[in-house]
Amino acid sequence: MLTRNVFATVILLSGLCAHQAGAETYPGISIFGPESLKYKAGENYEFINPDAPINGTLHYEGNYFTKLSPFGIMGREAPGLFDVWQPLAAKSWDDDEPFALYGVLAKDFELSDDKLQLTIRMREEAMFADGVPVTADDVIFSYELLFDPGVNPAWKLKWQKNVTRMEKVDRHTVRIHFKESRRDTPLSVLNWWSIYPKHIYGAPGKNLETDFNEVHPIGSGPWEIASYVMGQEITYRRRDDYWANDIPELKGRDNWQRKKFEIYYDDFSKLEALKSGQLDWLVDLPPDVFHQLGGDYFERGFLKKGVFPITRPAAMLCLPFNLRRSIWRDIELRKVIISLYDFDYISKTFQYGDRERIVSYFNNQKHLRASSGPATGKVLELLTELAYKHNDPTNGIVHVRPEALARGPYELGTDSQGKRYPIEDRIVAAGKRLDELGWTYNRKAGVRMKDGVPLKLEIINQEQETFYFCETLCRVGINASLAKLSPLERQGRLKNFNFDMATGWFDGRKAPGREMAKSFLSSDADIKGSANILGLKNPAVDELFKTLATSASKETVSIYAKALDRVLCSGWYVVPLTWPRNSCAVYWDYLKRPEVYCSGLWAQYNIMSYWWIDQARYDEIKRAIKAGE
Repeated sequence: MLTRNVFATVILLSGLCAHQAGAETYPGISIFGPESLKYKAGENYEFINPDAPINGTLHYEGNYFTKLSPFGIMGREAPGLFDVWQPLAAKSWDDDEPFALYGVLAKDFELSDDKLQLTIRMREEAMFADGVPVTADDVIFSYELLFDPGVNPAWKLKWQKNVTRMEKVDRHTVRIHFKESRRDTPLSVLNWWSIYPKHIYGAPGKNLETDFNEVHPIGSGPWEIASYVMGQEITYRRRDDYWANDIPELKGRDNWQRKKFEIYYDDFSKLEALKSGQLDWLVDLPPDVFHQLGGDYFERGFLKKGVFPITRPAAMLCLPFNLRRSIWRDIELRKVIISLYDFDYISKTFQYGDRERIVSYFNNQKHLRASSGPATGKVLELLTELAYKHNDPTNGIVHVRPEALARGPYELGTDSQGKRYPIEDRIVAAGKRLDELGWTYNRKAGVRMKDGVPLKLEIINQEQETFYFCETLCRVGINASLAKLSPLERQGRLKNFNFDMATGWFDGRKAPGREMAKSFLSSDADIKGSANILGLKNPAVDELFKTLATSASKETVSIYAKALDRVLCSGWYVVPLTWPRNSCAVYWDYLKRPEVYCSGLWAQYNIMSYWWIDQARYDEIKRAIKAGE
């Protein structure tokens, strides 16, 4: 009979043999398989300068905070806090990458042939700030932490749905067991997942929800808290003993000795802080403010305005109709309303011409977006099959409309060449079409009516351009308005589907899967609080997403995404809005950046993660300003 120690040794050896005989290991994981990864072990992203100097203090605009802990449901954690801890893997923002993660605490990954097990080997040199090594025990603890009552329950949802268990293989190796083989599951669960020290947060008698709110956190990342004033400001210093300083694929990031977050409550205060040097950069300024900025510091080249291209794929940002209300099930009525979105005026007046109109659910993704003309090839075959399977014209059931086969995504209110008709012409046409649909104008009521029911539309959205959209709708006799709600009221209305239209965000970027599917699944249409804000019940859409969520074939994903794009666009379920062409920033000229700009990220994340301070230029500017005073 084997003793316990001998038995444990046999199990460990068998596990090591299984690892040696298993699949090849890779430095990351990709939605289309590890073979599609762009970078090899030891390589860094092309948009990073691994030789960037680490110096100076970067001053940020921060948010109000009430605690130094990420745990607990009450309160708000300090800005920048999650940089104290590190994840096993981080997302790649390279334009040429599919959805991929590369190891941070993890050295490499091995996915079993059946896709049901992911083995993760960690970097043995990884250490927490107190000198304790990061081990598999910390990973297992961080997994179990997700289910602790003192942790936000939203953290555990992805793991609860997708993972059966996590096991320790050895001191620096863990293995995740998945419930089913799905293309995006390994990436979904690991993305943004921080690893916490068990000896700190798992110490006996500690209450996660209360005991760490004012205690300096300890993590494995490059940052630790230097000082703070609760709710007002917080400063982090870079650790001199950070374990990853010399690891090639992790160099060139967070190139500051210190970073300080301060709270500002209005745009004027932020701008004054920038001009006085209390802030080093600002982004997301209103377009009119950004374009009108000027003055001596700009003329002398001390302050700069940067307009950086955005190549990251567009999500479908839109105003969805609530199809649970019978009035919005009329596709012809929906088309009239969609045609009255005056992009030309909105773009010029509110966005300085810096945005483009979204037309497709995969707007700037050539491999996913449907062509504008008739469907052809395998996309046509798939749509024909779906129409035969799910349409029943004799009973008025049409889930795949003929338009999906005849024409791809296009903008309502445009001619065959894509040129927009003037809004005045569209308003006249809309009035005639509403008359044909039985919505006649009642002068006494001041609104169009049908069978005694007024044509009213309330939108849960507070943007200026949406207000103008409502004004345009009112010009044809539609009583359109914006709902003025508190955040709590808005949340309650959306959860209970008490709205006509609201802001929608359908994200199918790079490889649409289950995350996007949640917004359309028929099974979720009647569940309060579900992501299916439309209330859509379309079995053809469900079937398309079933394949999109599981297939690891780029060709299959491309075919099914193009078919999905045609089905959704031909249904006219949403009013598509706009997507920025560029990301704008105002910054001091001593901030420098790599030769290759990461256009897959907004400007603020580029600055925070990959830029650095040119100390000579910093000193030069400060001397010139002082002399000028």
